Amino acid sequence: MVFVDASAGMRTFYMLLKVSPTDVKLLAMIQPLCLLIAVSLLSVGLHATSAHVIVLPPIPPHAPPTSQLLDPRLASFSIEFSYLPSFGGNKSNPNILSQELIQRLVERTGVGPDIRPGGITVDSTVFSPNSPALVLDESPTGGIYKTTFGPAYYESLGIFPDSSLVVMDVNLGNNTVSFARDEIAAAIQYIGWDRIRALELGNEADHYPGGLRPSGWTEADYTAQFLNWTEILTANLTLPSHIFQAGGFADSWSTQGIIDEGIDTTGVVKLFCQHTYQYSTCDPSRNAIATLPNLIDHGNITAFLDQWKPQVAAAHSRGKEFVVGEYNSVSCSGKENVTNTFGQALWLADTVLYGSSIGISRMYLHQGATLVFQSNQQSNAPGFSWYDLWYPVPTDRYGPARASPSFVAYLFITEAIGTSQQSRISILPSISSQPQFAAYAIWDKTLRSSGPAKLAILNLATRNVTSTQTEKDNVAIEVDLSEYIQKGRMGRVKRMTALGLDSTDSANATWAGQSFENGVASGVENVENLVDGKVTIQGSEAVLVFF
Repeated sequence: MVFVDASAGMRTFYMLLKVSPTDVKLLAMIQPLCLLIAVSLLSVGLHATSAHVIVLPPIPPHAPPTSQLLDPRLASFSIEFSYLPSFGGNKSNPNILSQELIQRLVERTGVGPDIRPGGITVDSTVFSPNSPALVLDESPTGGIYKTTFGPAYYESLGIFPDSSLVVMDVNLGNNTVSFARDEIAAAIQYIGWDRIRALELGNEADHYPGGLRPSGWTEADYTAQFLNWTEILTANLTLPSHIFQAGGFADSWSTQGIIDEGIDTTGVVKLFCQHTYQYSTCDPSRNAIATLPNLIDHGNITAFLDQWKPQVAAAHSRGKEFVVGEYNSVSCSGKENVTNTFGQALWLADTVLYGSSIGISRMYLHQGATLVFQSNQQSNAPGFSWYDLWYPVPTDRYGPARASPSFVAYLFITEAIGTSQQSRISILPSISSQPQFAAYAIWDKTLRSSGPAKLAILNLATRNVTSTQTEKDNVAIEVDLSEYIQKGRMGRVKRMTALGLDSTDSANATWAGQSFENGVASGVENVENLVDGKVTIQGSEAVLVFF
């Protein structure tokens, strides 16, 4: 007899191979069409057993003592300062797509993600109380060399829920402390302290040398200016202690370096920050290696983030959080057919979960547009970035406003975190025979007193849209989780999947059977049941198991 687990979305079929004489008589009586269907299902069931069987390393009953509590705002956003109004809209015309997408995250964690209006354009900003929301001074080639903004600018933040905290980045690049003072004063007035998480001076100060700073500008110089400015700003604006986010470097300076220079000696530093972009299209040599196979590689992802372990440790040694204040996969605005694919979703899921497992508190995914002043060798023309999680307004390049295929990754991550604020995470040891396999155990005492409450499993092996069935079979895996299921219970599964790693179709990138192209769930939610404690994961797919 054939038993079909319908909850598996026609992916997995299971057989009961105990056939009695009565069963044979019943089968003989089946109408030809029904018999054909039964035989077809039987053949699919046999076919599904070709998945490679994975034996998990033992999962301890409790989270390791070194694991951190998962911040419900782990998956947050950095939005290019000069493009925040595009993403947020304003009071009279809010961006409904952005509102809906953010609400999907709130539904899963109970709070809104942090919002950081920042990026390179913040270092040429000027607040004017009489200005419209946004006035851009641009070069003939579309480079933004000055951004003037007024009180209405903050209406763009109003579309995010009150529980979304704001990291307010202000102008350090122009080397004029009054610009920073006026911007902080405006933020206090129009956002309010109840929503300001931290204040930040400038964007990637390690890239300043040779501009308005001398070519020999160093970590020591940055630290000296930071201490001088924070003293002036604190006195002028009566700022609370421990309110500044220090750092925000791109690559050449470090948290440890500025701690050694004495940045955390005056009581103003609240937390430390650095930026990460694993690949780049800023120049031809880096553009050449910014490929989908290189990006969607578990070993590459973990090795890249491991570089920040010393900086995480340095921040923690001072009793401070370490955050990635701006990140994405490919700097200089992403890459077509790489960062606008479903592969970006898998990269995001593995990057954020691994980052949290090594002690990073929050990660701010950058959203924006190509800026011609980023590099004179970049490959992208002006327009919204290929790595954006959603395109906030209609454009000629991207068509209608919509979510990207990668949006489902933030649903995967936020549902892994949950609402309890008691979750802890740890990556399971790697399996040498499956280098593209990654599993993260999540413990939550509000859900389960002993043993993992959830397990996030990623299969980063390549399954493209055009892959043959044999190629798909070769990368599919099956994991037996029966020993972790509580007696009398049945594990449940939510699946993140698409037509393939290289798919750019948002309508077919799904979380638990639903797509979110227009900000709201489309389709019927499909929560699968583990059968015999097993789950099959195709290549380029991820599942979240609830025990």
